[in-house]
Amino acid sequence: MMYKSIIKRCASLVAALLFSSPIMAQIEYEVDRTVKESRIGIIRNTLLTIDDDAKAIINRPLKNPNLSANGVKLFAMIVTDYQTTKFFQEHLEPLDVYLRPLVSYPTILNQTPFLRNATSGQDGYIYFGFTAAYGIGLLTGSEKLQEASILTAKAVVESYVISHILLKSIVARHRPARPLGDYSQVDRDSQYPFVHSPLDFFNFHRPYLGSDAYGTGFPSYHATMYFAVASVTSKVFENRLIPYSVMTLGLLYDIRGHNHWVSELVAGAVIGEFIGKVVYENYHERRSHSETLKKKRKFMTQMGIGQNFGVIGPTLAVRW
Repeated sequence: MMYKSIIKRCASLVAALLFSSPIMAQIEYEVDRTVKESRIGIIRNTLLTIDDDAKAIINRPLKNPNLSANGVKLFAMIVTDYQTTKFFQEHLEPLDVYLRPLVSYPTILNQTPFLRNATSGQDGYIYFGFTAAYGIGLLTGSEKLQEASILTAKAVVESYVISHILLKSIVARHRPARPLGDYSQVDRDSQYPFVHSPLDFFNFHRPYLGSDAYGTGFPSYHATMYFAVASVTSKVFENRLIPYSVMTLGLLYDIRGHNHWVSELVAGAVIGEFIGKVVYENYHERRSHSETLKKKRKFMTQMGIGQNFGVIGPTLAVRW
């Protein structure tokens, strides 16, 4: 019975995170994989779409046809955050105890402090995994591996800038105390700036490059980053189940350490999903017009059976 309860709780959380974000958005054009992009072209197209990504993200609130409805949903989540987060702390966060014996993230590289920090934990596995995937893509000539690695790196950087640097500094919301409603606790996670009110916004501060508890609740950077990664990789490899399952598991693994209101997790998932969508679509829109592909399409060979000077036989035609 205990395991059935655990599975049910996990399923509820995964469903809440997944279906709260617009993950069914369709690509508006057909991706042409018949002609491969060059290694330099992949990097060039990624860098040249940074401004396009910024414009799309900035214009999203202005051009969102469901802005009013989404605003009402966000308001409702914030108003009910005390109840939902208290339930989350009591019934879902303890599942971390059952996940840790099953999943672990040992340090991959331990030669220097930098490598040790960069290749440990869930974040380190993402960074190292896609760095290794890019190397494999170069060796094997796999455009998808190179594309997934480069676009994932871009999505992680944009998630960091938008969620961690900008929104956390502007919204400046305090994180929830643990446990909510119990003022007798004296541990670190129950003292100020951890608060019992979900309406404690606008505690302004300078942008933090690292982690800090003061006014850094909204949105969850890790939810933003993980769902941005899942969004990009699911589109590149045309598989939604594996990327979203792996990223959700990574988010759940140390969910207590993230210490967020439920609305912050949902907001981070929605923002990350949109960032991944923008990164992927802008890249492929520019890729479809790239000079590399134009030249490859321009100079093509066509082989077949034809007639040359009255003689029927194999032909080789070059078009440019």
